Amino acid sequence: MSRREVSMPHGAGAAFIRRVAALAIVLGAALPIYLLLKQAVTPEIESFAWPPLWLPRRVTAAHLESVFTVVEFRAAIIRSIAVALVCGVSATVMGAMMGYAMARSRWGRRAGMTAVTATRLLPMTAVALPLALAFILIGLYDRPSAIGLALVHSALALPMTALVLFPAFLAIPLELEEAAFLDGASPLRIFMTIDLPLARAPLAAAFILSFILSWDEFGFALLLQVTNRTLPPLLYYYTVFGDVGAASALALLMMIPAICVLVALRTVLRGALMAGSLR
Repeated sequence: MSRREVSMPHGAGAAFIRRVAALAIVLGAALPIYLLLKQAVTPEIESFAWPPLWLPRRVTAAHLESVFTVVEFRAAIIRSIAVALVCGVSATVMGAMMGYAMARSRWGRRAGMTAVTATRLLPMTAVALPLALAFILIGLYDRPSAIGLALVHSALALPMTALVLFPAFLAIPLELEEAAFLDGASPLRIFMTIDLPLARAPLAAAFILSFILSWDEFGFALLLQVTNRTLPPLLYYYTVFGDVGAASALALLMMIPAICVLVALRTVLRGALMAGSLR
């Protein structure tokens, strides 16, 4: 009798590899979060122990309490939320106009792609110092309202929102606009009543991405808001001065809004943004 080789079907083998890869990605992303959580709720002596302690031996809320008792933290979190909201709204509005122009005009598409590429060619350090000097001259440097930082974050997020919304507007049938135009609707009314409602999901995704970009941005926030800080520079100073527990607690608190937003809008981000589709 001849032996018959038993082999795993090709489809099952590919599915197994995908599961292993997905598990590795999840573990790789979860490990830093676990270590951050551990450092936030354990004494600092455990964070610097050798060999490393993977499981906490004693739990404390002292680091979280120390963050909440700092007066600057309250002002920083309000300032960060305000800057992120202004950035999200302004970048989404301007990105919608830019994305629509790119979708409906060859010239607009060429100019938009050129502008998006040009913004990525200059390093941040080449722009930050002249921008800080300009803000000092016009009175926007280190303002308690952080309006200058909100404008910079909006400019940083604009290329991303335009690229997110460009395929959304491109997928809207042109016949809808032509029919509305024949009925007497103006271009502005067509854009407001037809295009924007059909692109609700991509608009939401663009707003969320702009919000998170502003919430996490560090370089310009450190340079332009020296005393009236937002949360990322405050986290930086905690780290520089060696307060690992408080820095971990603050980093953990900063993750909460981003995680809540991503969980609440995971369907929108998966369908509208990643696939470029309309809902």
